[in-house]
Amino acid sequence: MKLSRAAWNNVIIISVMILILLINLMNHRLFPDNNEDLTNTKGEQLILSSHAVILTLEVRERFLIERSGQSWRIVSPRSQIQVHQQAVEQMITAWQQSSGLIQADSIEVSGQTGIDVLINVAGKTATKTFTLYPLVDQLLIHDKQLNRWLALPPQLYRQLIPVQLYPI
Repeated sequence: MKLSRAAWNNVIIISVMILILLINLMNHRLFPDNNEDLTNTKGEQLILSSHAVILTLEVRERFLIERSGQSWRIVSPRSQIQVHQQAVEQMITAWQQSSGLIQADSIEVSGQTGIDVLINVAGKTATKTFTLYPLVDQLLIHDKQLNRWLALPPQLYRQLIPVQLYPI
């Protein structure tokens, strides 16, 4: 069976389209949206989904960290902040990998002022908003979109927001 040049082009085009379709299907199977994980009401839960790629992280009225190529850039309206790239990368990794115990739906944090953190994740249009409440015995994080509370060890607070960026 001899095919013309146009016929071979069609065969190649159809083959590439099938390959793209298979890659997309496999990608959804390997990395599903973690919406089913986010509805979990008991046990440990990651702060962000396991495959979230952080584009920007902002602590309101203090600083903004944004991805600039393969590194990070820190913008602060108040003053110049000098922080090593390794410290910023460790902070971003802490946000991506930290998990806490899911708490009851209604937690009262009276007299405590929280620290608002806004995170833009690749592939998501909505900004994720968290409020951190560093207490003596634990760190409470309120995910405002999901109205979910997480309790983490108190020492994790300085990994999520290093003292160089947010002095007490």
